[in-house]
Amino acid sequence: MRRSLLAVVGIVLALLTVASAPAGAAPGDVVCEKFGSTPVAGGHYEVQNNVWGSDDPQCVRAFDTGFEITQGDHHTTEAPAAYPSIFAGCHYGTCTAGTLLPRAVRELGPVTSTFAIQAPATGTWVAAYDIWFDPTPRRTDTVTGLEMMIWLRSTGPAPIGERTGTATLAGTDLEVWQGENGAQVVSYVRTQPTDRVDALDLMAFVRDATARGKLPPEWYLTSVQAGFEPWTGGKGLATTQFGVTGIGAETAATTSVAVREPVGRS
Repeated sequence: MRRSLLAVVGIVLALLTVASAPAGAAPGDVVCEKFGSTPVAGGHYEVQNNVWGSDDPQCVRAFDTGFEITQGDHHTTEAPAAYPSIFAGCHYGTCTAGTLLPRAVRELGPVTSTFAIQAPATGTWVAAYDIWFDPTPRRTDTVTGLEMMIWLRSTGPAPIGERTGTATLAGTDLEVWQGENGAQVVSYVRTQPTDRVDALDLMAFVRDATARGKLPPEWYLTSVQAGFEPWTGGKGLATTQFGVTGIGAETAATTSVAVREPVGRS
């Protein structure tokens, strides 16, 4: 009887998990460690919890195309609480299988990405790419070089630094902000927010940052990340689709799924 009861409980919990997954998503590993992460899609990508700016608990459920914040009730005002995200490349010593990164900017061919989100009606947050560049080909055990952000949508916060101009890239009008956060930061903020981009030409942003003198062509692209900066709330934010082509992730070898902890924060 006890075994039967446990089996029934297990089935009910499994059904509840499936029911609470974002539209089009399958349930997967749950990561609650502050800097915990887990590979997804056969090791092509890595989902990280990355609670770098808060002591509030947060958990993410990872699946092959993204993740969902299943626990998170942040209340920060000076900086984001976290950057839960999915990435390809190398970040704080964790590298996705089959990646060509780090690779010098001048050696890059076309690099495109798809990124789609779902969001609750409440909370203060930013949905954005976080793309990292380093002066050396190391696998980023420290934060140096350039952090490039591409904002899809925000419910309040402004980017780091000051607004320094505008740009039209990949068919989209953007504000350009520049500042510092341990590294140089260039943020591209859409004037028309969106919940989805398909085959976004990331090299258009790379070329613009180079033209502005912020990204020397001999520097190295180390990772392409997509996720959220929650300030208040957080639960229910989800990346429902993510992919990158042109950096080797699409041909990565399969690896086993296991929760790991990288060395540091985003």
